[in-house]
Amino acid sequence: MPGYARLDPARGVVLALLLTLGGCFQQDAAGRFEISRLDAHWTNGRVEISCDQRLELSAEARSALRHGVPLTIEVELILRDLASRTRVGGITRRYEVRYLPLSEHYQVSGIGAHNVATFPRLRHALAELSRLDLSLEVGTLPAGDYEVLARSQLAHGDLPPPMRLPALFDPEWKHASNWTSWPMTVGSGA
Repeated sequence: MPGYARLDPARGVVLALLLTLGGCFQQDAAGRFEISRLDAHWTNGRVEISCDQRLELSAEARSALRHGVPLTIEVELILRDLASRTRVGGITRRYEVRYLPLSEHYQVSGIGAHNVATFPRLRHALAELSRLDLSLEVGTLPAGDYEVLARSQLAHGDLPPPMRLPALFDPEWKHASNWTSWPMTVGSGA
């Protein structure tokens, strides 16, 4: 057929490999969320959790932030029985980061909470969220082994409607940590 060229299978494999590797490098350029440490202790009907995380926003997310789009970061915690893998409890904490153009500062607020903090640089605002102390109300737990699962992610559903669909597919908007787990034992005398 005139106008159509047949692709050599070996070249097709090389082309597919290059496209795959190109996607990997592009993903590295995007933002990255990572939970580096998780610690949990049960006491008096509550699980006290310390979470250290590293939050890096992609250039696209930083640009959106500077152009008036607030970004919501969610930290999800799940407590489950290790033996049966049943969920015992869980919470999701949401934090909003926004840019204040008149003062050229960044603001971090806990959604649903009354605490608001303002910072001169984005790195300072993200550092505020790098160490979180959270509490999960679970009541009395039977003695046994449990685990706390945690992850942090950028909430795409809180973006303005025209940005939601593109953000789902654009690698520059992939901001989510892997699930991190921490074992926790509740003794019979607790």
